[in-house]
Amino acid sequence: MDNQRYRQILGHFATGVTIVIAEVAGSWHGMTANSFTSVSLDPPLILLAIDHKARMKDAIQKNRPLTISILRDSQTALSQLFAQVDPLGDPFSGLQVERAQSGVPYLKDALAYVACRITANYSEGDHDLVICRVEELAVLGPGNPLIFFQGRYHRIDRLDSQPS
Repeated sequence: MDNQRYRQILGHFATGVTIVIAEVAGSWHGMTANSFTSVSLDPPLILLAIDHKARMKDAIQKNRPLTISILRDSQTALSQLFAQVDPLGDPFSGLQVERAQSGVPYLKDALAYVACRITANYSEGDHDLVICRVEELAVLGPGNPLIFFQGRYHRIDRLDSQPS
């Protein structure tokens, strides 16, 4: 199968954009992820797909807490910063963070956050499939999500405030 064609076709599935943060030995590690989904309501579980080449891969260990900050449509630059393989300086410098009950930070100005604990990690292909149990979550304010579609960032023109 042609990898480029595979990416092109699957790029037609729009996703949200998140920043995943873990703390290891007092140091924060973060990365951009759009492979994020709900798995189960009872118990509340989410799934992340982490590339084997990701600089944060070693921070992903069973029972480790982490947070997922769901980005706003105005946070493209933040997504690009945390997507860099080797960012210059500390990518957390100047960012406003709060700490979840687990102590792991999340981005205070994100659209929402999920704090969870890793329960399982499965290596498949060139990624790890990471299952996490949700421990807390909140919407941090009104706004629209940052969307990734066909290899580019997009904004939703308008979201209805009332469910249809």
